[in-house]
Amino acid sequence: MKANSPSLRQPTLLLVEDDELVRDAMTRLFVREGYLVLTAATGHDAIGVLRTPSSPIDVVLLDIGLPDVSGADLCARLRQFFPSMPVVVCTGAASPEEAAELRQLGITHFFCKPIAMPELIAGVRSALDERPSSPPANLN
Repeated sequence: MKANSPSLRQPTLLLVEDDELVRDAMTRLFVREGYLVLTAATGHDAIGVLRTPSSPIDVVLLDIGLPDVSGADLCARLRQFFPSMPVVVCTGAASPEEAAELRQLGITHFFCKPIAMPELIAGVRSALDERPSSPPANLN
């Protein structure tokens, strides 16, 4: 098999996190784990990244405490366009109602901060392993 075969493509993670320090640390972590990481600080930015044809997204890692849109609203929008897109939520605060709403929207995994990084890495890997076999998503 050729080294540039699509099956050997590194997975692309869209990290949606408004806290710059957390976003930078998670980016470094997932790059070390072999991911291509695209970042967004707001829900609006995340939709913009999804609309960019440069790299199809394999999994979304989403903080639900965004400044411009609720995590549930963004997750619902993702589900509208990409019903089988793995979405992993990692948040510092979520009410039981928010957590239940996100689960109804079909998030793959739900984690509360602070979280051990090996656990988060395993959750994202699990989300990728569990996804239905379909081409990576692009909002074009």
